[in-house]
Amino acid sequence: MKKIIFLSILFVSLSYGSILVVKASHNIRYKAKIVQEDIILSYEDRLPLNCELISLDDLLSDKYRAKIYIKKNRIICKKDVYIPAKNKVIFDFGNIEIEKDGKVIKDTKQYVRIKNNDGTIEKIYKDGLSH
Repeated sequence: MKKIIFLSILFVSLSYGSILVVKASHNIRYKAKIVQEDIILSYEDRLPLNCELISLDDLLSDKYRAKIYIKKNRIICKKDVYIPAKNKVIFDFGNIEIEKDGKVIKDTKQYVRIKNNDGTIEKIYKDGLSH
């Protein structure tokens, strides 16, 4: 009986000053999309300085990306993530129209070079063939 009382007092005292935070479950790459598998919930006694917490609902409802490289078990703050601008590129091949996320870097007679939201550059030829 004494053990149960002691453990319950210990649990209440530990959880009383704790704050529920969102942490990285593994290393998250720079500009990677944050998904549910990337995060875990944890209780912390101390927060880093200048850290405005982001809620789990906000993080999962919007399409957040990592602004920095986030190490495993690091608390995710609002300054560490961002919502990318909604850049859309539309390719019209006559009766087929393709829409991609990204922005146009170079547009020539033969091809269009776009930069995807993850930072990769893609070349799409206007004749529809992949060279």
